[in-house]
Amino acid sequence: MSFRDLKLKHSYTSEKDNLLEDFYIPVLKKAISYKRITGYFSSSSFLTAAAGLGQFIKNGGYLKFILNIVLSEDDYTQIEKGIQSPEKIIENYLIHDLSSFEDECRRDHSKVLGWLIAHDYLEVKIGYIKQRLTGNEILHQKIGILKDGEGNTLSFSGSNNESVHGWAYNSEKFKAFFSWKANNDVFISQDLEDFDELWNNRSVKTEVIPFPEAVKKEVISIVKREPIDLDALLTNIANAQKKTTDRLDTATDPPDIREPMYQHDTTDITPQNESNGVFERGEDAEKYAIVRLRDYQLEAIDAWFQNECCGIFEMATGTGKTYTALGALKQLVEREDKLVTIIAVPFLHLATQWEQSLDKFNIKIPIIHVSSVNSKWREDLKTKILDNWLGKENYFNILTTHDTLSSDSFIELIREVRSPILLIGDEVHGLGAVTRLEALLPLYTYRLGLSATPERYFDELGTQELLQFFGKVVYVFDLHRAINEINPDTGETYLTPYEYHPIFVELTHEDMDAYSALSGQIAILCSKKNKTKSDRLALEQKLRERQDILKNTQTKYPAFRELISSLAKNDEINQTLVYCSPQQIETVQKILRNQHGVVQHRFTSKENATKKEEKYCGLTEREYLLNNFEKGIYDVLVAIRCLDEGVDVPATRNAILMCSSGNPKEHIQRRGRVLRRSPGKKKAHIYDITAVPTVIDGRYADTNTKMLESQLKRLEEFAKDAMNQDDIEREIFQVRRRYSAYGG
Repeated sequence: MSFRDLKLKHSYTSEKDNLLEDFYIPVLKKAISYKRITGYFSSSSFLTAAAGLGQFIKNGGYLKFILNIVLSEDDYTQIEKGIQSPEKIIENYLIHDLSSFEDECRRDHSKVLGWLIAHDYLEVKIGYIKQRLTGNEILHQKIGILKDGEGNTLSFSGSNNESVHGWAYNSEKFKAFFSWKANNDVFISQDLEDFDELWNNRSVKTEVIPFPEAVKKEVISIVKREPIDLDALLTNIANAQKKTTDRLDTATDPPDIREPMYQHDTTDITPQNESNGVFERGEDAEKYAIVRLRDYQLEAIDAWFQNECCGIFEMATGTGKTYTALGALKQLVEREDKLVTIIAVPFLHLATQWEQSLDKFNIKIPIIHVSSVNSKWREDLKTKILDNWLGKENYFNILTTHDTLSSDSFIELIREVRSPILLIGDEVHGLGAVTRLEALLPLYTYRLGLSATPERYFDELGTQELLQFFGKVVYVFDLHRAINEINPDTGETYLTPYEYHPIFVELTHEDMDAYSALSGQIAILCSKKNKTKSDRLALEQKLRERQDILKNTQTKYPAFRELISSLAKNDEINQTLVYCSPQQIETVQKILRNQHGVVQHRFTSKENATKKEEKYCGLTEREYLLNNFEKGIYDVLVAIRCLDEGVDVPATRNAILMCSSGNPKEHIQRRGRVLRRSPGKKKAHIYDITAVPTVIDGRYADTNTKMLESQLKRLEEFAKDAMNQDDIEREIFQVRRRYSAYGG
């Protein structure tokens, strides 16, 4: 269900093209969202495009129309009925089967208009000129914006109205632009901006109001229109189609009416920032611009050198810890005659981001990828090590993952290096896991850890191992500072301010029983004094199982459904990020798919992060998804854990947390990801759907107390830096009062 499958052109004229058959009907059949500004409107347009509109409705499509003040009596009546008395239309005018939709359009297109509104497929607003000098001024724009189920967007603008005459009779011309074609984005973005400004009544010249308000203000003009001669119309459409076919058949050199499906000029794409993997068009020279480090970044580097080039940078997302690390690397290279650098990341796609940052920082040292993206990495690494021995290559960088870094095959090879080695551990807390401690080799001369949250949650031993290996935290630029401190380069805080909205749901009694049982098992494991590796692994597993009960309770779905409905209704759903667990993702996506007009896509570890493909316009699948999310083509991204570390989503305006733990690392990381600065983004909203205990009774009293405290601790942490801190604290106080056993 993709626009890309169609043979579309950038320009259409009814003098040469059949506007319905060549463009409008095929596009509607693929679409799931249609925004339209039209000078004159008539439901007769439904008659002309019945086949396309029928499939559009089957797709779960949603229409938003901005009409001017001139309406036929029938259309006026049906719009009013659809809004004021939808239950009567639903009861009295049944379209039992969407397969009969086309017939209903031909039988009575104005009644179909009312049916669409009553069933929430269509929302209508009226636009009129605020200051009318002659009384004849009207909204006369004609713009259409459509999305398909795969997130592709197209827009068209020209002379044609949304009526039978506009699509079938008049001499009309319009231009069309496609999100998957090079250099089209600026036109689509402008059309979307123009529509949104009108729809939200932010325009200077035109007032746009809901239909009932327009009725009350008596701004609508009702005109009499002659009934459509259906036979004549169908004959006219058939003749137009025949002329188009004849013209193409007789042409000696048939025109190429479709550009290459995935044409994309990648010569001028540049990273938007150092770590989010989203590409924008820009001047090629910017790609090689030298990064200027800020004063605090230079302070961090000095602190690391003063600690004998060992230590951890505890720096929040958005404060530039990647470039700070590269600044340290660059100074170390200038000091050392030979140096092998290992940059270890938790996920493969982050290696690509580091490579881009090395390039942007102008560090021209050979790079070898030591991971699954390079099937010959063992042979390549052996060659690099030998060349380093012989002095042929005094410097080289290894980009690898935490898992490969701790593997026997990598450790065996890296022991052969004779030069000093710098290990940079990105998201260094990940290297403290039991299965990765083998990676912390004494032979690494210099060590630099990077993390917003270096301490490991409920893993004191792992945290101690990290601090012992990398050294102390030598510099801190935490989330609180990033949200509240002004960046002198921009005059704004480093991260975006946010409002926090906890939404409470109660666990079921079955959840409570399971939670209580696991708490008993955890208490036994915790009481052991000398824990073995097996004990630690068993404890981690039980803690995860207990946390999963809070994450995945079924009571969260009604709250999520209500929240999504509210955001969509208020036109605030765009650029929403949903964090959920693997167990939740199918249900979450199903709820989103059932919300008319919402375009969503999953974002998990399964989406390719390393291979650039033509079908993704020369980007990786990950980059393509994030790019389309930033543009507003996808309203919602549904993410699992891969967004917790390393992937920034600056465009995010709403973050919905379907699953959270008491782990400070998790909620600090997640907040940082969505609070990145983005053009036009003044603040973000974080919605946290939080599970709390069921009713207090003797059986659960102790369990309830500990569970509630663990949940409220996270809420209090989120509240500290929120714009609405006082409101949240009052809400938390009310929750404590409700559970009187918790201190009233």
